[in-house]
Amino acid sequence: MHVVTDKLIYPEGPVAMADGSVLVVDIPDEALKRVHPDGSVDLVARVPGGPNGAAIGPDGKVYICNNGGVEWIDVQDGRLRSGPQAENYTGGSIDVVDLATGSVSRLYDRCGEHMLKGPNDLVFDGQGGFWFTDMGKRRLRTMDLGAVYWASCDGTQIVEVITGLISPNGIGLSPDGKTLYVAETYTGRIWKWTIEAPGVVRKAAWPSPNGGHLYASPGGRTRFDSIAVSASGAVCAAALDLCAILEFRGSMTDYVLYPVPDLLVTNLCFGGPDMHTCYVTLSHEPRLVAFEWHEPGLVLHHSM
Repeated sequence: MHVVTDKLIYPEGPVAMADGSVLVVDIPDEALKRVHPDGSVDLVARVPGGPNGAAIGPDGKVYICNNGGVEWIDVQDGRLRSGPQAENYTGGSIDVVDLATGSVSRLYDRCGEHMLKGPNDLVFDGQGGFWFTDMGKRRLRTMDLGAVYWASCDGTQIVEVITGLISPNGIGLSPDGKTLYVAETYTGRIWKWTIEAPGVVRKAAWPSPNGGHLYASPGGRTRFDSIAVSASGAVCAAALDLCAILEFRGSMTDYVLYPVPDLLVTNLCFGGPDMHTCYVTLSHEPRLVAFEWHEPGLVLHHSM
């Protein structure tokens, strides 16, 4: 494992770029940053609130899930973990950053009458839109149920597609674009749905709690953060407390465990000339690391 940089506070949302750099959000710093191969870090833009998941859109801009902010708990010499909803929280949003200018604009902050609570991660479908999770917000005694949305890139349409999820976090698409995967953090489960059209999924009947089919449920002390899909269709999940990435291939309980030395393995993405490089954000001892993956990752729509 190669440590690309340790000059971050609480990184997530890595986006591998063609020039070898990696974009990351640094959530407590309310910033989008670029990490260069030599480990130097540049500020791209200030994103007030809680910039979380990030992805390149069809216009070459960076689309960011903004969770609206959380309280940060210092657990050890400046090492942080996220806490409940921030006192100055006003809502979540989908924000867009122009890489050329650093300007930030707001694309969505509601779906109809419902305000977005805590957008967390997103994936583009190559058909003019993107899917994203809204994890909700956690307070001292209560917690929101979460949802999955589909939205158009031009800001004209947003649809609440799946409701009743418990802390939906990572989200990804199968290589053929026909299956949607969503990881729940606190339940340690990954669900899947068949996509019928942009913003439309086929839902299973009761007793499925959310219309999805259970894809992975390893049990034990497993909490998932983000996921990434390989070119062969394997679903790779960052497992926070297990200090590992878990690789699933369709069996709910069988997986391959790849150890990663950090208490908060949060996000991962694939990059490099042959897509064999796995970049991982470690958020306890804040670092961006990289290592060789055993197969190529899936090339995401609009990668650059």
